[in-house]
Amino acid sequence: MKRILYIASISFLLFSSSFTSASDWTEVRTLEGKFTTLSQHFEKDKWTLVMLWTTDCSICQREYPIMSEFHDKHKDTTAKVIGVSLDGYSNLESITEHINDMPMTFDNLIGEIAVVAFNYQSATEESLRGTPTFLMFNPEGQLVGHNPGPVKPEALEKFISRK
Repeated sequence: MKRILYIASISFLLFSSSFTSASDWTEVRTLEGKFTTLSQHFEKDKWTLVMLWTTDCSICQREYPIMSEFHDKHKDTTAKVIGVSLDGYSNLESITEHINDMPMTFDNLIGEIAVVAFNYQSATEESLRGTPTFLMFNPEGQLVGHNPGPVKPEALEKFISRK
């Protein structure tokens, strides 16, 4: 059963009974081309916010500095941000250029949109609607929330403090 929690005009869907592990998301790569899992980038005792983005998403571009500020504020204590470009590995050069041109202080991975969309739907029982989309994993690596569209850092902090 899902319930909706409204915080600062955004909603994060919470999972009250079943959790999904990040290890289910195996089809991502590093910028160097190495296959990896999201869970390999999680840190013990930290929340992980995953931002799904594309190079042509103007809303994503507005979110990068906001998510970088959230990441920088919490990376040494309670939380971190990981970006996943959905442009696909065949677009590595343009993704790398985009990352270098944008104000992102968090690590980024590359996913194939069809694979990520399939895994997103399996985990959330909803279709991936676009970018940006955010996934929140608790310190145990379980998916506990997701949100299509922008997210306010204050809402994330409140969400984390309630858990």
